[in-house]
Amino acid sequence: MNKKLKTLIDEIFKMESIDLSAVVDAVKMRRNQLHLKDAQSFRVGDTVFFRGRRNTLLEAKVEKIKVKFVLVRTLDGTRWNVPGSHLSTEAVNA
Repeated sequence: MNKKLKTLIDEIFKMESIDLSAVVDAVKMRRNQLHLKDAQSFRVGDTVFFRGRRNTLLEAKVEKIKVKFVLVRTLDGTRWNVPGSHLSTEAVNA
């Protein structure tokens, strides 16, 4: 953990309830912004990879871009609604 993050966490533990609520709202808003950015980074027709159930690596084609999610169709025809942050343009074996 870097020094900036440690300082931030220390400050959170000193906050009162109302201040903590404001921080939570800010984190939620930032998370939504990142989800939107991730989903919008793909285009219809792109080949993408993601981990499905039981951690299996799946290949799919992008069918539709939604606000925070991407609708994809796997090679076997199954449709998935996947968060953009879970998609990659390269197969990752990790």
